[in-house]
Amino acid sequence: MTPAETKREMLRRMLAKDLPATMELIDDGAIYFWSNGSAMFGKPAIEAAMKANFDGLVGDTYDVDDVTWVAETDDVAACVFRFQWTAIVDGQPAAGRGRGASVLKRVDGQWRIVHENLSQGGWKPR
Repeated sequence: MTPAETKREMLRRMLAKDLPATMELIDDGAIYFWSNGSAMFGKPAIEAAMKANFDGLVGDTYDVDDVTWVAETDDVAACVFRFQWTAIVDGQPAAGRGRGASVLKRVDGQWRIVHENLSQGGWKPR
């Protein structure tokens, strides 16, 4: 898979709430920052946070668009994107949106996510 294919596959696996398959695409030493202020260092912490989301969100959607690859070599790639989500949380509708960045690196011939940074705020200037 290419970095772009890996990014799309990650989204597919997350939407399917397939935690084991999702974790296959994340590097052991990955660092995740979420727009709610959470910071997760290492695969076990990321897996626990994703499991909590998979278990706690009902009827959730998550979409990534306007993906722009800002760097890509044979071993490292980085992109920025816009995201939005909806869900029922504790019986109440919830939603969010913002901007994100992903960094991938080739590990044993396979692309793995090593960093994900989601933040609140506008996307591109109009």
